[in-house]
Amino acid sequence: MANLINRKTRQRREFLRQCAAISLLGSGAGAMNGKLGMIGSALAASSDYSSLNDYKALVCVFLYGGSDSFSMFVPTDEDGYSQYAASRGALTVPKEDLLTGSRDTGIAFNRRLADLHSMYDKGVDDAGPKLSVFSNVGNLISPITRAQFLNGGSAIPNDLYAHNHQQEQWLKGLSSSPASIVGTGWGGRMADLLQHANDSVGLPPSFSVAGTNYWLPGRQVQPISLSPSYGLTPLQYLDGVAGNSNSVARGQTWDAMLRANSDHPLKRQAASSLQRAKSGSAQLRATLQANQDFSTPYNGGSKLASQLRMVARLIAGNQQMGMKRQIFFVGAGGWDTHDAQTPRLNALLTDLNDSLRDFQNTLGEINLSDSVTTFTASDFGRTLTTNGDGCDHGWGGHYMVMGGAVNSGQLLGQLPSFAVGSDDDTGDKGRVIPKLSINQYGALMARWMGVSDSDLNGVFPDLANFGGSWDAGLDVFKTS
Repeated sequence: MANLINRKTRQRREFLRQCAAISLLGSGAGAMNGKLGMIGSALAASSDYSSLNDYKALVCVFLYGGSDSFSMFVPTDEDGYSQYAASRGALTVPKEDLLTGSRDTGIAFNRRLADLHSMYDKGVDDAGPKLSVFSNVGNLISPITRAQFLNGGSAIPNDLYAHNHQQEQWLKGLSSSPASIVGTGWGGRMADLLQHANDSVGLPPSFSVAGTNYWLPGRQVQPISLSPSYGLTPLQYLDGVAGNSNSVARGQTWDAMLRANSDHPLKRQAASSLQRAKSGSAQLRATLQANQDFSTPYNGGSKLASQLRMVARLIAGNQQMGMKRQIFFVGAGGWDTHDAQTPRLNALLTDLNDSLRDFQNTLGEINLSDSVTTFTASDFGRTLTTNGDGCDHGWGGHYMVMGGAVNSGQLLGQLPSFAVGSDDDTGDKGRVIPKLSINQYGALMARWMGVSDSDLNGVFPDLANFGGSWDAGLDVFKTS
């Protein structure tokens, strides 16, 4: 009897958990924690996003822990490499491990990123996916010099070098105010606008395959969280599972109850929410069932590859779900390389290269390579100096943008000086002061997705601090 009671208790808890999770499918209003009502008012769209009639998807690949991009991309000129080697010491990537390609763009790739380098080295007119690199991007409120940093005369983001705070500020795109009081990320604020392009009823445009995160919650739209392995399980007691007569009967009973008329507004709202949850759950599971087989192989032992494969399945089903705009978040851990960096980083880079390559090949297989842009992000860059066999938390770092719509082989922004104590150094362990902000980096992605320039400042409140020419020289996407 005790076992029966415990089993029923577990079943009730699982039912409530699934209802809470899937209720986001039909949510029309997300929470805004605290103040900053300016964001809410600013996101009253000034453009008609319902008129967007092409398909585009944006995929954020977040490297948790602070990726050492100074071991991914290395300066090619002799003076730059000499400074780099002097600062990096034991972490220096030797020249024989670098890929320079057919033209000198100022950087060489770590050889473990060979497939990504191949995309970078393509000519503008070459077929297939392209890749470019953004140099020295970081969490900035406004442009800042070494002198301003040292004398505290310019606004500096809170809690620099702290994982949790920098992840939050990076993904929320808010550094000028305490980010913790705002419950939205810049991906979610995009979703608030772009949801109007979709024909889907009850499904938001945003999906996470890496659990909860700061990037995807919007003010109006909340994301769906999916497992990279099985996607979305049926709702126990709500979904009728084929082949199980009791389950089918329960599902039919629920449908009848939800269709019943009620004069009570709360009952109507509850019934509507549950009905949208059922409909959205069924629609998602049907989409994933119909889009599970690709000829492109992938590494089933890689968490990143598994997440990206699930994203590819959702992208492949965009028409089935009535989607013209989709926004995805995936995450990979292990990038906090304080010790044993070289073997750990070699494995991380190999996984990143293979996972992104296979994802892009899958997009080519379904003829959507030009419609999807993938970009990398991380807590922060790392220090130029080594602590012996690793490196510490830094500030500015390099990031990649990949897809068929990308202008290939560009080094966007300026490489910093690699000399410790230079004007690009905070004066502490070779922490590099970023020259490009998260807001600039993200705004370029948002613009490609179709967010109008008049709405960019609502998505990125600090963007105005970088002047009217904030995008000068940052032509990452091909113009049509």
